[in-house]
Amino acid sequence: MVRWGAFESAAPELAANGRRLLYQGETGAGFLGTVRKDGGPRVHPIFPILADGELFGFIVNLGWKYHDLVRDGRYALHSFPSAEGGEEFYVTGRAVLVTDAGRRARVVAATGDRQGKADFEALFAFDIERALHTHWANWGTPATWPTFTKWGR
Repeated sequence: MVRWGAFESAAPELAANGRRLLYQGETGAGFLGTVRKDGGPRVHPIFPILADGELFGFIVNLGWKYHDLVRDGRYALHSFPSAEGGEEFYVTGRAVLVTDAGRRARVVAATGDRQGKADFEALFAFDIERALHTHWANWGTPATWPTFTKWGR
């Protein structure tokens, strides 16, 4: 598994598409899949943050996704659908709780102080094992067809 910066160096076009799709507005947005205690999937909205060559997210420490990630760090992060339709991006890997105050301060600053200001917001770093970009040609027509760009094991 690698951090976002290493992924970006290894697959620059794929990472650029991922960044664009994760940041379609002023802040990042996506769906975070975690693993429940019974092994089933759980999906939550999240505001992903790309800062210092890493992928981060602040998670409320009272919620299920926090407990899922602390217990079993496996995750899948999927971008929101593109505004025009026809594109998707997702990454999978392991999330690690970040406790270093300096690192946290840099991520808070990267959000423009919009996230991570409250004590109940735990910071996780998301290491990347796999990534996938899907582009659907002829979107919205009977001739729709996907093209996949993959990275990782």
